[in-house]
Amino acid sequence: MMIHLRRVRIVAAGLALTVVACNGSGVGTQDGAAGTTGAAGTTGAAGTTGAAGTTGAAGTTGAGGRGGATGAAGTGGGGGGTTGTAGRGGSGGGAGSSAAGSAGSGGKAPVNPSSGCNKANPATGSSGSPLTVSGHQYYVKLPTGYDASKAYPVMIMLNPTGNPISWAEQNAGFETTGPKEAWIRAYPTMANNANGWGAGDVSFFQPFYDQITASYCIDKARVFASGESSGGDFVSILGCEYGDKIRATAPCSTKAVNGYALDVPIKRQCKGEVTAVVIHGKNDNVVGPANGPKTRDFYAALNHCGTTTMPVSGYTDTLSNCVMYQGCDAGFPVYWCNHTDPNYSNTNHGWPAFANKFLWALFSTY
Repeated sequence: MMIHLRRVRIVAAGLALTVVACNGSGVGTQDGAAGTTGAAGTTGAAGTTGAAGTTGAAGTTGAGGRGGATGAAGTGGGGGGTTGTAGRGGSGGGAGSSAAGSAGSGGKAPVNPSSGCNKANPATGSSGSPLTVSGHQYYVKLPTGYDASKAYPVMIMLNPTGNPISWAEQNAGFETTGPKEAWIRAYPTMANNANGWGAGDVSFFQPFYDQITASYCIDKARVFASGESSGGDFVSILGCEYGDKIRATAPCSTKAVNGYALDVPIKRQCKGEVTAVVIHGKNDNVVGPANGPKTRDFYAALNHCGTTTMPVSGYTDTLSNCVMYQGCDAGFPVYWCNHTDPNYSNTNHGWPAFANKFLWALFSTY
């Protein structure tokens, strides 16, 4: 079976932090059947004046089943899972699954507006005049026609070691039609550009998260994070340490980070789960190819995925080569893109050309 991805253009008023919709083939859960009407009471025996019979108790209404999960749409693919048929015995069925992974158990999560909603003219900074929090600089790009009363998803994109703060805005591809209109984009940089993102930066995320959610109208149910090279290392860490705040991640070209082992997720005491799109060059000659599979396996174990995969339609060429793991927990699929894109001076280490389109199409379904 092929996963069909489609590019989704979101013109929605609601904002969240941002991943690709697939052609959902799963059947949704079943709606519970209505309870039966209780039997009528019997008429009392005749006396001088017969006593009236008692009225039978009304039957109980069966609990409604949950709707099917929305699958990530493939390119040209259809929408998510369909609502299930009536449940048996009045009990709610489990969430339906789709070929490309579900967007959430029982459908999309409700919008969760941050405290920054309805705040007029928030400071956004710029690459030349960034804002600062917890020893790190960052700036924010608001959607075209930003409405402070509507919560938007947010995409946090982290730059690689040795590159300027403007790298992510200029190279990640989220300043294109689609994300530019629908998402808030946040571009932080590491405390020490020469050393890159590392374990010492982890404590920065909470104050950064608090500051952006207090300043802009962000949908806290849709916070997305992606990063390349050491930025990818950091995103991989965040997906575990802050899985209760981040909906989906895309770590790219990662390496091992001391203190954040990738062998068994339980050792890290991860907070919740995230959708993970793990991207790594098959022939990466900067950090090597080994850490990509380790990151993939870490999230596959965290999300209780099986070992079988399904190719993602539209992303099967060697420059993307994406598959989706089957059997993951509903709403938290894991994708693996082991590509040969020569980006970054033919090192196969850079941010691949397909990544922004894949992430926009997928995260937009959440």
